[in-house]
Amino acid sequence: MLLLILLCNDVAENPGPYENEISIFHLNARSVRTKLEYIETLALGSSIVYITESHLDETIFSQDIHIDGYHQELYKMIGTALAGGVLVYVSEILKTKRRLDLEFENGELIWLEIDFPQHKILLCAVYRSPGSSHPFWQNFKHSIEQAYNYTTKIVITGDLNVDLFTEHNHVLNDLMNIFCLQNVVKVATRFDNRSGRATLLDPILISEDCCATFTEVIDINRQMSDHNATKVYLRIPNFSEKNFTRTIWLYKHADFTRFNNDIQNLIGKLL
Repeated sequence: MLLLILLCNDVAENPGPYENEISIFHLNARSVRTKLEYIETLALGSSIVYITESHLDETIFSQDIHIDGYHQELYKMIGTALAGGVLVYVSEILKTKRRLDLEFENGELIWLEIDFPQHKILLCAVYRSPGSSHPFWQNFKHSIEQAYNYTTKIVITGDLNVDLFTEHNHVLNDLMNIFCLQNVVKVATRFDNRSGRATLLDPILISEDCCATFTEVIDINRQMSDHNATKVYLRIPNFSEKNFTRTIWLYKHADFTRFNNDIQNLIGKLL
């Protein structure tokens, strides 16, 4: 029976995180409220889930958008005029705290500190709207400087609305050079259906002391977002998560016609 269900493509096997690794997922969702199930499926097994352009307000509570396997209390940064915003889910097995001292006024970003047995990592999820003023970059530079005063293990991801394919003289490139940050995303992350233009707006920037073992860009249903998702796996020495395997049944996506035909064929063979 399990074999038949697997053939219907309505089940995903989640092997859990690898030992000595964590994974960080990011998606510009352009609103979370009606896409939670889709996001949960995409980000399944990720240690940390970053959502930019969450489009939340004070009327949406953590329990309204909770995902199983993650801490009940979410980290949220409310955007302006129901636009923008940052949302962070953290796996129940990770110990984190928000670093408000690294954030700045009118900046849509969340800094998190993760405690591991032998070191700490600072993670930043950031959204910069296309119309952000120049002080954003000055403040962001100061924020990164302060983070480096605490640790040299830093990861920054999100939607900065800077096309790293074409804007080679942008201040973001200067910051990457100053702080020795490497972008591990090498392909387009946003697609404009009208112009056909593909851009790289969603980088994953890691410091020299962080080790990325694998990076992927995940195709997204264009009805959900015009951005693709990104995911990076980081090696964390001497860190072991509780590995598990679980089966997720996605009945909404099942091919029941094929399922019934397979059952009838199996019954016919048994008879």
